Amino acid sequence: MRKILITDEIRRLAKEYADNLFTKRNSQFIMPEDGLRIFANELRLHGKDNYATYVDAIIDHYYEILIIEPNRFDYYKNEYFNTLRDEDLLQHVNGCPGNKKFYEVIVDKMRYDAVQKKEIRPYIKKLGIKTCVYCNASYAIATDDNKATYQVDHCFPKSKYPFLCTSFFNLQPSCMHCNQIKSKKDDYIYSMYTDVPTELTPFYFSIDSRSIIKYMLTHNSDYLRFKLKSNDDENEIAIRHSDFFHLDSLYTQFTDAAEELIWKGKIFNAAYRNQLMNMYNKKIAFGMDDFKRFYLGFYPDSKDINKRPLTLLMQGIAKEMGLK
Repeated sequence: MRKILITDEIRRLAKEYADNLFTKRNSQFIMPEDGLRIFANELRLHGKDNYATYVDAIIDHYYEILIIEPNRFDYYKNEYFNTLRDEDLLQHVNGCPGNKKFYEVIVDKMRYDAVQKKEIRPYIKKLGIKTCVYCNASYAIATDDNKATYQVDHCFPKSKYPFLCTSFFNLQPSCMHCNQIKSKKDDYIYSMYTDVPTELTPFYFSIDSRSIIKYMLTHNSDYLRFKLKSNDDENEIAIRHSDFFHLDSLYTQFTDAAEELIWKGKIFNAAYRNQLMNMYNKKIAFGMDDFKRFYLGFYPDSKDINKRPLTLLMQGIAKEMGLK
């Protein structure tokens, strides 16, 4: 749930992705532009010129589309892909194979299947992301052919933006829970990328102090309550994000993690921390960041939120409990 700042290094990574896309495929592999040209011809044979023009625009701007940044997505849609309305993209028209809708054929011809299974995954790894960018409650990792790999979601839905289905900046690691929600609703957009440094950490968790009192009286972690919050005055951004991905319900399953932090907050003090630090420096001495992770049990730096599930929650509660 921490965003990635679009820097020159990130742009270089996007360009590397675009330059190397499908370069290691064999001669039997149908490249996107070839498949799209065949599809455009089929559409014209059936008199669907406006649909063919949409496909032509993808071919004409193919490389640009692969590296286009999120703040330009709608510009491209309005400037180059305005021959069809959103509802037109959902139609099955003559020239579409089988019973597939137009946007589904675009996704097939652009070879999203191959991008999702192989091409984008090394770059997600290079970005250092292991968790779902929407909830931070689960790993965005699954197995495919007995290999650990990433589940990928389209930030801007492919049903409305099929031309972006293989764009570097439109592919985001997601868990099954959030991916299923996104597949059913497309009225909320959360991009993991930003070009505004102050937007890197839009959310944080806060624990209800009254729930801590109830927990201490009963030793029942089910009483613990925490809320996702944002930096806007009315907390509207966090409320919308939480409602869309059902985070209030989801996070009720993780009260045991909060419980352990409450223990530490009540017991750990400066003397104990210093004692552990001395032992750590003698035995391991990997550095202060590693010691903090050992001492607290999670990544303490906000830049590492996407490395492990529940890190955003743990950081928020630890801060309120006075753990350092």
